[in-house]
Amino acid sequence: MYPKVSLPKKGNPSQEWLKGAFAPLQDYLDRHHREQADCMIGYLMFMGNENERFVYKNSITSATIIFDQSGELVSLTDGALDFEFDWLRLPERKKPQTSLEHTHPNVIRWIESKLRTSTAKKHFEELRLFLQELWGPICNYDFSDLKVGFPIPGKRVPHCLYIYPAKFEKLIAFQFPGDEIVEKRCSYQEYKDYRMTEQELRVRGWQVESYWKEYLEADLSVLTEYLMKFIELADWRIRLAK
Repeated sequence: MYPKVSLPKKGNPSQEWLKGAFAPLQDYLDRHHREQADCMIGYLMFMGNENERFVYKNSITSATIIFDQSGELVSLTDGALDFEFDWLRLPERKKPQTSLEHTHPNVIRWIESKLRTSTAKKHFEELRLFLQELWGPICNYDFSDLKVGFPIPGKRVPHCLYIYPAKFEKLIAFQFPGDEIVEKRCSYQEYKDYRMTEQELRVRGWQVESYWKEYLEADLSVLTEYLMKFIELADWRIRLAK
């Protein structure tokens, strides 16, 4: 029997809570879908543990997978374990990327002012392409609310840079994994922490998108459509009255 898991109280869910909340699902995927487990779990959200049922929902298809308290599969609806979607298939770019000399000055200014030299050097090209071609057109190249760091205070993920628009109407964050993660050269625990951190953000209502250099070489129109779909899926930011 798995211990009952209550929804996290106000504050940050701990790693221990996340492991408990996803334990039946992780064990099931490790047994039946070991090769695709990491991909599948990235799209699944913990919805609760009530009436001796663990419920998880696919963030794209809204299909569910449910286990009883002992971890036995109760139901698996079509699409619950989907992780490959036609609209996520990225064709090669049909036209050259924007060159450095044609990059909006606010893009370079933001990178140079917000990031440490070593971080800027490591992620410069990915950030430049992302800000110039994807996020810039959405915010009219006004990056004044774009913050560096994990959206939940007190967290840090090795080999990964996080940025997020603090005043945007939706809870959305962008992660730029380093080559250590993309090529899986980091330790197993570091990679698990990276994936668990994605889950933590989704539990708290955030939509998270990953960008790396090869990914940003895909066709711009498809990348833009992909970004807009994820913004649409994200939860609304709650504006509390002052």
